[in-house]
Amino acid sequence: MALSSVLAAIKYPHLETLPYKFTLAAWNTSSSNDNTTGVPLVLGQNGATTGAALYVTSTYASYPYNDFPALELVNNSLHALTASGDWFTNATTPMSGRPLAWRASRYYRSFAAQNYSALPVPGSRFPLLAVYGIASSWSLCATGVLRGQVNVVFNVSGMTTLGYDMSKCYGVVLHIVKREW
Repeated sequence: MALSSVLAAIKYPHLETLPYKFTLAAWNTSSSNDNTTGVPLVLGQNGATTGAALYVTSTYASYPYNDFPALELVNNSLHALTASGDWFTNATTPMSGRPLAWRASRYYRSFAAQNYSALPVPGSRFPLLAVYGIASSWSLCATGVLRGQVNVVFNVSGMTTLGYDMSKCYGVVLHIVKREW
């Protein structure tokens, strides 16, 4: 039975808030994994606009910088924290076929989307990041450029072009890995 089928059948309560800081790791649901947590994820650069920086969730291997080493889940909102613990970065509202995106601003209050939750999985050390109550609709997708970022995309079946190579997308779940400070 495919992991996505198992996850779809799980009827456990989703957690709106976690009492600890964490990182995310992408666990491949269609192939073997090299470790027990998955591929480490970071906030990868995605441009800027007046007074704000834009990010997408990328693999550390494709974007080897980590300006936001901790995340937190508070009232269904996903926040990114700097190394000094500053919070001015929020995950945006997830959209089908789009990357898990973030907006950072020290000048303007960024709206914190309230669509995220943690799904505890019996027998697993790691809860899963869910959006709209679904934990099995994430994929990792490579951009179609040399040395491009590999990003987390929600509901890849709704993807428009956006510069991704669809043949290089594969299903993942996002492990919530408790951060030890």
